[in-house]
Parts: sequence; C-alpha cells; structure tokens
Amino acid sequence: MFDLFRSRDKAVRIMLGGLLGLVALSMITYLIPSSGQGAAAGSAQVYAEVGKDKITVQEARKAINNLTRNRQMPAELLGIYAPQVLDQLVTERAMAQEAAKLGIQVSDEEVDNAIMDQVPPQFVKDGKVDVGMLNAMLAQEGATLAMMKADMAKQLAVNKLRQIVSQGVIVSPREVENEYRRRTEKIKVEYAIVPPSKFQALAEPTEAEMQAFFNRSRSQYAIPEKRTLAVIVLEPAKLAASINISEEDMRKQYTADQEKYRVGERVHARHILLKSDANNDAKIKAKAEDLLKQIKGGADFATVAAKNSEDPGSAVKGGDLDWIVKGQTVPEFEKSAFSLKVNEVSGLVKTMYGYHILQVLAREEAHLKPYEEVKAQIAEDMRKRAGNSLMQQAADKALSELRKDPLHPEKAAAAVGTVPVIAANVQAGDPIPQVGSEKEFDDATSGLRKGEVTAGPVVLKDGKVVIASATDYTAAHPATLEEVKGQVKSKVQQDKVNSLVIDKANQLFKDVQAAGGDLAKAAKAGGYEVKTSAEVDRNGAIEGLGTAAIIEEAFSKPVGSVAGPFAAQGSRFVVKVISKTEPDLSGLMAQSQAIRDDLKQKKSQERGTFFETGLMERLEKSGSLKVHKDVKEQLLSSYKSR
Repeated sequence: MFDLFRSRDKAVRIMLGGLLGLVALSMITYLIPSSGQGAAAGSAQVYAEVGKDKITVQEARKAINNLTRNRQMPAELLGIYAPQVLDQLVTERAMAQEAAKLGIQVSDEEVDNAIMDQVPPQFVKDGKVDVGMLNAMLAQEGATLAMMKADMAKQLAVNKLRQIVSQGVIVSPREVENEYRRRTEKIKVEYAIVPPSKFQALAEPTEAEMQAFFNRSRSQYAIPEKRTLAVIVLEPAKLAASINISEEDMRKQYTADQEKYRVGERVHARHILLKSDANNDAKIKAKAEDLLKQIKGGADFATVAAKNSEDPGSAVKGGDLDWIVKGQTVPEFEKSAFSLKVNEVSGLVKTMYGYHILQVLAREEAHLKPYEEVKAQIAEDMRKRAGNSLMQQAADKALSELRKDPLHPEKAAAAVGTVPVIAANVQAGDPIPQVGSEKEFDDATSGLRKGEVTAGPVVLKDGKVVIASATDYTAAHPATLEEVKGQVKSKVQQDKVNSLVIDKANQLFKDVQAAGGDLAKAAKAGGYEVKTSAEVDRNGAIEGLGTAAIIEEAFSKPVGSVAGPFAAQGSRFVVKVISKTEPDLSGLMAQSQAIRDDLKQKKSQERGTFFETGLMERLEKSGSLKVHKDVKEQLLSSYKSR
C-alpha cells in the first residue's frame, strides 16, 4: 500500500492502469464497435459480424489478452480459454443488440451510479466520480468517458435483459424436498476394483501389434528438427571476482561521485492507515480518532498498527515504513512526517487514501555519507562496471573466434578461458545445461543449421551471456517405427490394458449376477479384493475411488442391488448396495431456503443459457450472425502455439 502513496503521480498511474481490470470484459472490450482508428495494419480484419456490427481481430485479441491483466491468468493458459472468450464476446454483442431491439432503457443516473460502483474509491469525491482522473485513465486505454458511458449503458441493458429472462422462476416445495433428499441420503457399498496393474504382464505388445498400430497412426508421429548445440557460457560473477580494485581508485571515485552520496533530510516513520471514501468518511474518521486516543493513552503503536492498519505492506511490521525522504510521499503525509519530533505521534492526517496516524522513530539531517560507509558499495559498483567491460570484450572475442570455426567450439571457448557446454540432439524448448529453458536463447538458436552461429551474444535472466553454434542438425521428418518405438509400445500396451480391464470388469459384473448378487464370491473367484465403504452421501469419499458421486446409479437402487462397472483412476469397479439411510427430514426446514435459492439460481442460469443459445441460433439462421471460421482458427492457433 505504501508504494501507492509514495508519489501521487505514480499512484494515479498504477490505479489508472489497473482500473479496467475492475470493468467486466463485456465493457469496452466487448461492446464498443471498432472504429478502426489507431489500429495496426491488418488488425481491422473482421472476426465476426452481428447484424451491422463487426467484431475485429483487434477487439478479439484484446478480449483474450485481458485475461492476463494483473496476472489474473498465466499467458500459457490462454489457448485453453480463448475459444470461450471469443464465444462470449459474440454472445454479449448479440445480447446488447437484442436488448436495444426490445426497447430496454437505461437512465443516465443508472449509468453514472454503475460507473461510480466500478471505479476505486480514490476516483470518487463528494459523492461523484472525479471526471479528470477518469478521463486520464481512459485516455491511456485509448478510450473516452463518452465511450465508457455508452458501453456501460449497453451492459446495463444486457443485465436487465438477463433479469427479464430469469424472472418468474418458481421452485416448488416438492422440488426442495427432493433436492434435500438427494443431498442427504446415504448408502454403504461393497466394491471390487479391477486394477490395470493386474494385467500389465498380459498386455506386452508383439512386434506385429506395434507395427499395425504404427501403420494406422503414422500421421501422429513425427520427429521434430533437432540440433547439437555448443554453448559458450560467460558468467559475470566469475569475471568480476578476478577484478582487483585499489584503495586509491576507490577514493578517487568517491571524490568524483560525491553528489551521489549526499543524503537529503529523511525520517524513519511508521503509520496506521484506515482507508475511507465519500460514503464512509465520517465512520472511518471516528474509528481513527479512537485509535489515536488509545495510542495517546499508552497503547503500543506497533500492536495497534498490526491489528488495525489497512496498509498490508507495513501493517505486518507494526506500521514501519523505514526511511522516507522529501518528495517520496503525498504532500499531506510528508508535511506531517517532517514536522514531527522523534517519538512524537501525529494527529489524524487525511490523504487521498484515508486517515493516517504517524510516528517518527528517528530522523537524519541532510549530509554527505563518509567514505568508509560507502566504500563497499563503491567497490561493488566499480567491480560491476569493470566486469561489464570484461564481459563485453569476452563475448566479442568468443563470438569472433566461434565464427571462424563453428564446428570446433572448444577453440573459441579456450580463447576466453572456458570450455563449451555440449547439448546433443535437442529440440526447441528443451532445457540446456547451465542455460535452462529460456525463450531468448531458444529464439536465438531455433533457426540454426550445422555450422551456423547465433547472431550475437544472448543475455540470460540470471545475467549470464551465452554464444552458441550448431555442430549438427537433423531436419524434421516423418518418424520410422524404430525412432518412436518406445512411445508406440507404451500406447499399444496401455490400450491393451484398458481393453482387458473393461472386459474383466464386465465379466465380473456378469459373474456377480450369476452368483445371485454375491459380490464377494465372484470377486474371490476372479482374484479381486473386496472392500466396504463407510456410509456416504454423494459428496463423501470412497477409498481408492474418489467421490461417491461417481456411483450416482447406486443411490437409486435398492439394497442388495449390484451396479457398474464404473470407471475411476484408470480402474473399473463393481459395487453392491448393502445399506441405505433415508434422509432425516427434521433438517429440511433449516436448509429449505438455501436449497430453494440454489435451485432457483440453477433454473435461472439454465433459462438464460436456453435464451442465449436460441438467440444465437436464430441470428445465425437468419444470416444476421456470421463468425468467420478461417479467421477464428487462425486467431486461436496463435494462442495454442504459446
């Protein structure tokens, strides 16, 4: 939190950049028609058409990429969620048009109130949105307040349409009772598991089986391009360690850089923050005054801060902010901090974030740090600069030597006092010894053929610098059986095991029926272990199987019945219901309202889904909805490859 109010300008930038994360994807991203202004070449390509409205690839990408905003989702997962985002984008646009067609109205007051609910408290002053701050935020996103209001009006109209669709949902007392019974009824079962491990030895594939499978599945197997890389790794720490810095040179550097070591007036402060806005200002102020009274009365500042401060960064440290200098905090905070004496506690200090209580623990006047105090830092800085220079020289030399003879990298490595790392037959993305898996290195080496060298040195995240040459290269090609025999054998064996498990489980079920429902007898004959579960409802766990919901069929069968086979964790199993416990209806009254609400919400969602599905089918049938499949596939493929 303290980082937010160290500088008002920085705080505004952070809040402005994060604000759109508070606005639903169906806002600017979904509903505002693309004007094409400022779009990169090709970005105006149309992804879908809803009536006269066109959704561009640029808008579609923005909708997908918004999922990674503020690290809500790793970029690597976009390929999984991108199809749903694209479908939702089209649906939202269609729903907005349907709402307009039905004449659903949204007032200016509703729009203003909705925007006020969306923005952070700092954007609200005297019960109104600070238009200046909001315009600044929107300008950074390439939008305007008028666009946001129009978009908000459309979204509110869509919400009203969804409310209309879900109105009138009724849940009867009988439905509530049935659901209560479903949730609370319990069963106890015997079960026999047919495990895949029992058949591994029987499923050893023959050469003929592997060849036949490979012939059928040849297109699934291909050998990617591979290369053998020789990598020269230069480590800055090793180079820096070889550098000696003399006392005389350090003192000269200190004299030359004295301005760098001048320290402005600073205070070591701690604080308590209670956040407030226009809606709760009086209440928060009263609470802050009470905390101040406690501290003035002798309460421990750090304890009060840890329990009450809403600045998460400092609250865990008893409100400690460490040293701060002028210009580092918002003006009201700074004025108070630099006017307090050591150990003095301030009154209430109001800033854009709320109410603060400050205490200064120590203060220092402006001064020049003595040489002895900064000596170690000077040595480190000088060693780092000298190391960077040596690193550049070594990288240039290694690159030059490697280009002379890329197939004998040991010569180039020896020229800079090291030995090359050899990574044989690696493909794109494989980790490299001393390098790991780094995109920059992968990009630099992915196009190399035998005898080629990286275009230049590659700087890794840990500061290492690497240069590489390809000493061998194998082009991508369709696999032969010998090249993928291990994979083929594993797949054929797994298929045979699965088939055996299914066959044996089906046979077990038949044997149980033939034995008059005696599961134990049939299982013993087949060599399977029989277990007995605890009494469980559908959410209960059964050892070795998982949740009891997977045996849903068994809950509807009478005691003594056999059910299955069911699948769980690669195995198959057969169950016998040995007891049932009917629900205790005395608990129905206490749970009826919650169950009714759940069922009503479920029905509303189902009705909404039916409406949206029907709307999309109607628009598609009439030609009012067109999704360009080739553009969609191209768009999605760009995320699948990540």
